[in-house]
Formats: sequence, structure tokens, C-alpha cells
Amino acid sequence: MKTIALTVLVSFLVLSGMALASQSGEQKERTSMMEEMMKGSKEGEHMGGMMHMMKMMDQCASMMESMHSKADQKKESQKK
Repeated sequence: MKTIALTVLVSFLVLSGMALASQSGEQKERTSMMEEMMKGSKEGEHMGGMMHMMKMMDQCASMMESMHSKADQKKESQKK
């Protein structure tokens, strides 16, 4: 009975260690990818993409703002 329990415990510890090692490796890969993006290692490709996305977000925000102001103006004109 003790050998079965010991075998199960050792198996559990080995599997837990393997899972932890796998997660650590994945985290290092993500960190290195983020560092690479921040450095702009590919002639600024990533930064250019980020800037493009930020410009699009600004355009979208301004369009939404103008739609809301037009709706407010329309409501005010209907009240009069």
C-alpha cells in the first residue's frame, strides 16, 4: 500500500514539475517577444503598426464624438 502511495506521489510531483517548467518556458517566450516588439528590431514594423492602430482609434473616437454631438443638436432642435 505504501509503495502505491509513494508511486502516485512521485508521479504527481514529476507531472507538476513538468507543467511548471512548461509554463516558465512559455512565459519567457512571451517576454522575449514583447521585448523584441518594444525594441523595434524589424526596422520599426511593430511600432508603425501600433501607430497606425492608434490613429485609427483616434479617428473612431472623433467620429463617435461627432455623431453624439449631431444627435444632441438634433434633439435640441426638435425641442424648440
